[in-house]
Amino acid sequence: MTRYLDTVPHPWSRDFIDTAIFASFSDARESIEETSGGKLWRAVRDLEDTIWIFHASTTELLDEICLFGDRSKNLTFWHQANENEAESHTRAVKKKLFHCTSSLMALVDHARNFQGAAPVREYSDRLKAAFSSPGLHDFLQRLRNYNTHWRIAQANWGIHHDFNSHSRVARFTVTKPELLAWDGWTAKAREFIESASDTIDIYNLFFEYRKYVQSFYAWHKGAVLEEYAQVLQPYFEYKRLYEGIQKKCSWNLIISHAPKTSNPFQYLDQYLSKYQIERLLAYEHRSDEQVDALIRMLGMEEFCDEVLRAKILALFRPTT
Repeated sequence: MTRYLDTVPHPWSRDFIDTAIFASFSDARESIEETSGGKLWRAVRDLEDTIWIFHASTTELLDEICLFGDRSKNLTFWHQANENEAESHTRAVKKKLFHCTSSLMALVDHARNFQGAAPVREYSDRLKAAFSSPGLHDFLQRLRNYNTHWRIAQANWGIHHDFNSHSRVARFTVTKPELLAWDGWTAKAREFIESASDTIDIYNLFFEYRKYVQSFYAWHKGAVLEEYAQVLQPYFEYKRLYEGIQKKCSWNLIISHAPKTSNPFQYLDQYLSKYQIERLLAYEHRSDEQVDALIRMLGMEEFCDEVLRAKILALFRPTT
């Protein structure tokens, strides 16, 4: 069955969307989401999900290393009865390292696909500038293949004391010989490994890389919003109208079925923040001005017609 909005030309007016909603709420929403702007925004949100997964995986890895550092300060951690504690943390670090490299490669692939579908200017130059540490990006990409196709990288723990500064640092590292035993490294990745010291510190590696990711994708989202503003604007306007009309219908139903003796103030905290409630109560109690302020706070000023406003005013009339 053909959806109503698919039969009318753009731009869709409020009347068009109103008609579509009364024909079918779900069809109207689907038509809006399938506009060029809707599809682009879905892609933006999907990429944001992938970025979030990478950040969450990285945070879990770094937290696990910090947790080992904290727990290992306690002498009971090293008691013979707890001899498996260090091994348990080592396995957890290896698992979370695997998650990090997997989510990183997913991010690389998803970002590349996004750029193919919605290219932005200066993408390649910005990418090179953001991930400027020589070989780091290549190393981490290939580390995922190392973990997937060779073996999970062995995370070796070590505790380092600096008696001059009275500091103690727990580290998890991967050794160069272990990494170089695999022949799948690219030239840049191998160069990165060989330029490192005897070991590569896992915490420092992902702590630094996470900053590069944050910097680049903050720029990228801004570039998308700038370059595709004309594509996104109609979608958000259609969505705003759809949600406003839908909200009007919902409130009309709620108010129409509310008992005349209801106390509207007992429901405020279901819909307003604490700050909004305080601002609302600054108006004269049950006055027209207070009702109009409530309508504004609910984002309904454009969609609340005189009929609905009269129903709300009746609900707020002083009780006798």
